[in-house]
Amino acid sequence: MAKAAQFEADDFVGAKPNMAPSMAHLSLQEELRASSLGLNKRSMVLDEDRFEEQFLRCPVCRDRFNNDKLPRMLPCHHSFCNSCIEHMYKTATEHRNNFHSSIRLPISAPVSAVNVSCPTCRANFIATDDNIKRLPTDHRVVQLMDFVNHTERYTVTFCSKHSLQPLNFFCEPCIKPVCRDCTVLDHKEAEGHLVMDLEDALAKYTPVLDSAIAEMDGEAVSLEEKRIALEAVTGELDKIRISLLEEVKTCMARLRQLLDEREKALEAKVHEEAGKEQAKLVEKAGLLETRRHKLLEQSDRLKRAKGDNNVEEMFRIHQEVREYRAEPPMRIREVDDGLLTSFSLNARDEAMLSSRINNFGDVTSKVETTFSRLRTGKSTPLRSTSLR
Repeated sequence: MAKAAQFEADDFVGAKPNMAPSMAHLSLQEELRASSLGLNKRSMVLDEDRFEEQFLRCPVCRDRFNNDKLPRMLPCHHSFCNSCIEHMYKTATEHRNNFHSSIRLPISAPVSAVNVSCPTCRANFIATDDNIKRLPTDHRVVQLMDFVNHTERYTVTFCSKHSLQPLNFFCEPCIKPVCRDCTVLDHKEAEGHLVMDLEDALAKYTPVLDSAIAEMDGEAVSLEEKRIALEAVTGELDKIRISLLEEVKTCMARLRQLLDEREKALEAKVHEEAGKEQAKLVEKAGLLETRRHKLLEQSDRLKRAKGDNNVEEMFRIHQEVREYRAEPPMRIREVDDGLLTSFSLNARDEAMLSSRINNFGDVTSKVETTFSRLRTGKSTPLRSTSLR
């Protein structure tokens, strides 16, 4: 009653509003009473969107109440944001100035007074600019806003098959979370399903998931190290190519007149063979990068699912990872075995080649350890092959 004392009783025109608790207040009581059924006395479950829509939004503009749009209470105990109330007052003032109102104001009403109608209950009251500004804040709504802002929230995942049934259990053979109805209808223990509490399943499988994440991250790091090593080997092939070309040019300089044609053939052979080998290495590097990206993607998805407590997604991804990692591991000869296909120029019997210039020289390839070359820049040949 104190909140309505700013307006005199005679200021109301037509039927006086019912000063009993508003429908919003009664609806709140019903909401809280219904939500508390079946729960213990220390917790409540509310549909936050519905709660906000019904109690924390202005009924006119549907904006959420906040510090800039405080809920102001009309004498009829219905609340609206201050912007909408000011707009109602402005509209009523313009209507009074442009049209003759059908509702007669009391003789004692100020000259600037206008008739304002509540959008909810249609109760009329006489208002001036001064008492519009002095409308009281609806502290019930403010308290509800504070309640929502400071209440701890929990995310509940519901069963996709059974409406509004939370996923509180876990079926080990099926590797999926299930609801209460699922345990009775689709995952019966008599049919071989082993059902446990979801919290117990999380406690049991969280170390497994953490281990899987650690293994995937570790393998991704290992693949990255291999890719970097393979890039170094690829760069080594460029050095070998350059060195080999220099040898070819040095040899051909002494026999330039006779060996021009052969020099071009050998250069083409060097580019061809080194290019083929480098293309193989680039292809291997691409396969490593593809596998690494796939592992990182699966790891990130599993981390996000774990962070969101999306149990179904966690175990689905974990199953995919297990199937993917069951495939044979990739072996890279240049990195795992330390074997590199290299090339060198064989300039044998140079003095005797003038009569055999058309068949002079060849490019040979050799496999050597990558470890010694990357550390010292020197190679250790294992075997060589002549390429004509």
